[in-house]
Amino acid sequence: MKRHLLDEHVIARHAEEIQKKISSVNQIGVDWGEPGWDDIEQIIPHLHHSKTTFHTLDEDFFKRRLLHNDYCIVFYNIPIKNFVDSVLNFLHHPLFDSHAKRLGKIIKVSLNNIVYWDIVDHKIHETTW
Repeated sequence: MKRHLLDEHVIARHAEEIQKKISSVNQIGVDWGEPGWDDIEQIIPHLHHSKTTFHTLDEDFFKRRLLHNDYCIVFYNIPIKNFVDSVLNFLHHPLFDSHAKRLGKIIKVSLNNIVYWDIVDHKIHETTW
């Protein structure tokens, strides 16, 4: 598996735009996993030991109980038209601009701020753009 995994609900045009900028990207149901996989029952177990950042538009993944050292989940709470820019901007944010800085976090990205849980302290944190 590559470093970044896109939810299957990310539209193809957006996935292609992201893949042009980031070479290490897979998408569920396209080149990783199966279409229609259940969020928690099938996707989460496959993230274990993956060392990947999972980018999703599904709020069901923004749960503290999903914290794990082996992956990062980023939920984008944004209008779909802003998805590509939000992913690219997030990956350049000083708190999340490396793979090591993202692992062990569950993150919610919005247009105004970023809220996240960290496995180190299991507390919720907030930062701005």
